[in-house]
Order: sequence, then C-alpha cells, then structure tokens
Amino acid sequence: MTDASTVVRVRLLAVVLAVTAIATVPGGVLWPDTSTGEESYAFSDVEPIRQTWFAVLLAIAVVAAVNVPAQALVTVLLVRARGAAWATWGAALMWVGIALQAAGAAFLAGAYYFPTDPSVPRSAGEAVFSAAADDQGHLYGVLVAGALTVVVGTVLQVVGLFRARVVRVWVPLALLFSVLTFLVPGNGVVGLVTSLPMAAGSVALAWCAWRMVD
Repeated sequence: MTDASTVVRVRLLAVVLAVTAIATVPGGVLWPDTSTGEESYAFSDVEPIRQTWFAVLLAIAVVAAVNVPAQALVTVLLVRARGAAWATWGAALMWVGIALQAAGAAFLAGAYYFPTDPSVPRSAGEAVFSAAADDQGHLYGVLVAGALTVVVGTVLQVVGLFRARVVRVWVPLALLFSVLTFLVPGNGVVGLVTSLPMAAGSVALAWCAWRMVD
C-alpha cells in the first residue's frame, strides 16, 4: 500500500504535468512569425510587439522548464522494470536538454527585446538585428542543442514505455510528435497540429501516474 505522502507527491506531479502540457499548446500559435524567410527576425518584426514578444518567449521557457522534467519523472515512475534503463537515461537527457532550451529561449527574448527599446536609435537597433542574423550559431545554438537533447531523451523514454507496456500504445506514439518539431515549422497552425498530440500524450501519462497510486 502506498503511503499518504507518496500519494500526494505523485498526484501533485501528475497535476503539474497535465496543466503545463495543456499550457504549452498555445505556445506554437503565439510564437511570432518572421518576415525574413529565415530563422532570424527583422527589426520590424519585433519592434511593434516587443512587450508581447518578451512575455511570450519567457512564458514558453518557464512552462517548458517545468513540463519537461515533470514528464520525464512521471515516465520514470511508471516504467519500473522492463524498459527502466531507457526511461532513466531519457529522463537525464530531457532534464539537461530543457535547461539548455529554456536558457536559449530566454536569451533569444532579450537579444531582440533590448535593441527595440524606444530609447535606442533605430539605426543602432537594426545593426544589432543584422549582427544577430549573421551569427545564428550564438543566437540559436543553445536553444537548438537543448531542444534536440530533449527530443532524443523523449525518444529513449518512448522506447522504455513501449517495452514496459504500462500505457496504451497511442500514448508514446503521441509523444513522438516532438520529432516533427525539427521537420516542420513550430509556429502557427502547423505548430498547433504538432503540439496537440504531444499535450494529449503528456496528459495521458499524468492520468496513469494519478491512477498508479490509487
């Protein structure tokens, strides 16, 4: 029989995972578009929405920094025997990866926010944007490295879930939609299409964790 404190902790973790999974869905829709046709943004893309830009990117970073570790931990709790090594190594990669990804998103928010301040001459702000466009390694390097690490960790945990057979087959399949975020645009309607299955998979994991301590 599971003791009361463990029940509370697991169910609190399940609630956090479910809430943050749902909260990530609007992130792809709200992520601003770029007019440059590349990953970098133009001054005119950010300047009119600078406050919204900063708030959206920071919110995405904070929610992801809570959601990904919660998902990793819930999977580790569910996969205790067969597949446990896959789930554990996957969790380790996800924890490291989301730290990098969240830091990269916060850096991106500030990198474009400050040059668009009204007190900064437009020519100076545009020069900063131009320099950023010419050095995308520093601009996106940490963010992309973190996101890729999270995806690899997720794939490892999916293998663990398949081997353990502790959830319905569709749950790990839904989590695999994270791989598509590197193949298709992550914003707009397409971003919504990829984020919905991932959120559904996370909510299903949360429900399984909740039921685990009944």
